[in-house]
Amino acid sequence: MNHWGWAFPVGVFGRPHDLGNISTYMGKRVGLMDYMGYLSENFDPSIGWKDLEWIRRFWKGKMILKGILDKDDAKEAVRFGADGIVVSNHGGRQLDGAISSAKALPVIADAVKGQIKILADSGIRSGLDVMHMLALGADVVMIGRSYIYALASGGEKAVINLLDIYEREMRICMILTGARDIQSLTSDRLVHSL
Repeated sequence: MNHWGWAFPVGVFGRPHDLGNISTYMGKRVGLMDYMGYLSENFDPSIGWKDLEWIRRFWKGKMILKGILDKDDAKEAVRFGADGIVVSNHGGRQLDGAISSAKALPVIADAVKGQIKILADSGIRSGLDVMHMLALGADVVMIGRSYIYALASGGEKAVINLLDIYEREMRICMILTGARDIQSLTSDRLVHSL
């Protein structure tokens, strides 16, 4: 453990638990419950394509839309002119009954592949998971928790080690499935059901 001075007050007494990026806006120290209240007060479930058009007037850079789980939304993202979409159920932590990214991805890829960059995330824990998402139609696979855990536990060296492990696992999976390169990772190399 590198930070004993941090571990004792946080681990034993539960401090400081201040979400500094929100505290600035609220004018006080903010804990998790304050943050959840802030989100519920400021989250607008009615946000739609017209709101994105409004944002686009102010933002001329690349725009990637995250949380796409439906082929019609993917098609709308193409019409809208988004640079990419992220097929994501946010790791299942927003609504644990939502369709998985892996289940939604092939339908979305069939609808818009080649018209827009398709990124995918949610539940990526190994090189095999990366391979699955690529085979299901993703152009890019995003990893979240695993590299955060590696960074938190061992810094940059642990992240490099994690990426080496992912690469090694992908190479093994590709050899075992007969895929010569990333482009040959297609869904016909997967077992869809038993």
